Amino acid sequence: MDFEDIDQGFMSLLRNSLRIDNDTDTDLLTKIIVAARKNIAGQVEEDDFTFYDNNEEFDYAVVLLASHLYTNRSATSASQLYEVPIALENLILSLKESYLVKISASNDSGDNSG
Repeated sequence: MDFEDIDQGFMSLLRNSLRIDNDTDTDLLTKIIVAARKNIAGQVEEDDFTFYDNNEEFDYAVVLLASHLYTNRSATSASQLYEVPIALENLILSLKESYLVKISASNDSGDNSG
């Protein structure tokens, strides 16, 4: 997966999540998506980007983090700001586990020296 390659489907998914009905903030949303992808991958696995291809759990985590970053993008605010949703932590832990299972399965299938 190329983290900087954002298709229209993913951008639409994020816009729907944020309830944005027009094409405003496309550049900002693009940067936020890339930052969210890199942040999550940095916590899960940075060497095997194929793990993130067609990974709905990763995509949902990116939408969740990107939505949070967009909603709380101002340095100052008159309203209460919230920390990253706990659901994101759960998704990252689940992604880590899925990656470890994938690695374990590939190591087991590659070890035919028994």
